[in-house]
Amino acid sequence: MNKISQKMELRQQQSPQQVLQASLLQLNLPLLEQRILHELEINPALELVDIHNDAEIEELHEDQTEAEEEIEFEWEELLGMNDDYEYPKSKENKAEEFETPLANRETFSERIMKQLQDCDMSKKDLEISEQILGNLDEQGYLNIEPTLISDRMHLTVEDVLKVMHKIQRLDPSGLSARNIQECLHIQAEVRNENPVAVTILKDYFDDFVNHRYEKIMDGMGCSKDELNEAMEFVSRLNPSPRDDQTTENLDIIIPDVAVEDRNGEYHIIIQDGSLPEIRVSENYINMLAQHKDKKDVKIFIKKKLESATWFVEAVKQRKLTIHQVMDSIIKHQPDYFGSDKRTLKPMILKDIADDIGMDISTISRVTNGKYVQLPWEIKELKTFFSEGIKTEGGESVSSTEVKSILKEIIEMEDKFNPIPDEKLAKLLKGKGYHIARRTVAKYREQLKFPTARLRRKLK
Repeated sequence: MNKISQKMELRQQQSPQQVLQASLLQLNLPLLEQRILHELEINPALELVDIHNDAEIEELHEDQTEAEEEIEFEWEELLGMNDDYEYPKSKENKAEEFETPLANRETFSERIMKQLQDCDMSKKDLEISEQILGNLDEQGYLNIEPTLISDRMHLTVEDVLKVMHKIQRLDPSGLSARNIQECLHIQAEVRNENPVAVTILKDYFDDFVNHRYEKIMDGMGCSKDELNEAMEFVSRLNPSPRDDQTTENLDIIIPDVAVEDRNGEYHIIIQDGSLPEIRVSENYINMLAQHKDKKDVKIFIKKKLESATWFVEAVKQRKLTIHQVMDSIIKHQPDYFGSDKRTLKPMILKDIADDIGMDISTISRVTNGKYVQLPWEIKELKTFFSEGIKTEGGESVSSTEVKSILKEIIEMEDKFNPIPDEKLAKLLKGKGYHIARRTVAKYREQLKFPTARLRRKLK
């Protein structure tokens, strides 16, 4: 028999205003600009302004709110577009609604199709080409089996493979390959500069990537010099043929904040000069006073005014919060901002949250995906944070410092006899950093260094 029971829970629920502020706070400058333009488009109570007259606006707003009864505000209308501007889901949002007019630019697929059309391909082959190009990943590899295309188009696999072969030998070569071996082998064939490299990539690829050089020389009967020339040639091939051929998804870093050194004092500047300046519409404020006796009109105008007011305040709060977080980061990292060594101290999100009296989630939103322009570099805000590691002397240092030392050791090692992780851990211990081998391996991978066996070069 089912029981009816009651229980008490204590939950912390954000107000709609806080949700709105959080949604704007997580946006970087380009996405925030899109969000503002969209809000201007859907809310007539929000307007662009060239010169602010905030005092007059505030006075008018106070006049129209006096003696007004409470009207239930539909926050869903204001917050409904949040998902479209979440960072970093910029590829999934409705960006087409907010695109800034750009010069007409040929897409990657269009460039490839032009090359194919110049080859006098049949209509059927061009249709196959469109299917192949439409299924390439960001690196330019075909991420589905050719049989799926042939089945979908009611053709033979040979028909699809024939078109693939043609695409793979266009510019850039290696496009639509199914794996890195096929991609590099096609490029080596097309360039036709080093027959040894072509054979290695075709028949000895596994030995090559695992640096089993002696086995390759024995199998091919080539000399050490020939193998070295082949290795140098392969190093110039492109494992991601699409990467350097398209600017469609090029990420341009636009710092949200700048820090200037003025006579030894750091000044924080929020880089919002490119954002549209907005305010609550005076016309709508006046309209509310003019339609006091028309309940439906009054409710509509009041909702739009409330939405505009909170949106303007949320944009202002975003600016203030970023400024507070950056100021706190500067205070917590004196060794980075106060010396030329640029040494980071261990620091976690909670340190900043406690300092400025905000939630850790708020600090995370501010620092994720946003950059600061410093006098000496552009740096992502989240890179100021790192875990602490105890030295032999009991001092706590940033893991960033340890990674820097590890990077230096690996870069200076004997390339013919690279240092394994266990020995790297001992070398770090000799410098006063007690780190386990598995931690060294983690840091090495984060620094994009392969294992010692794969770093070995042929003598």
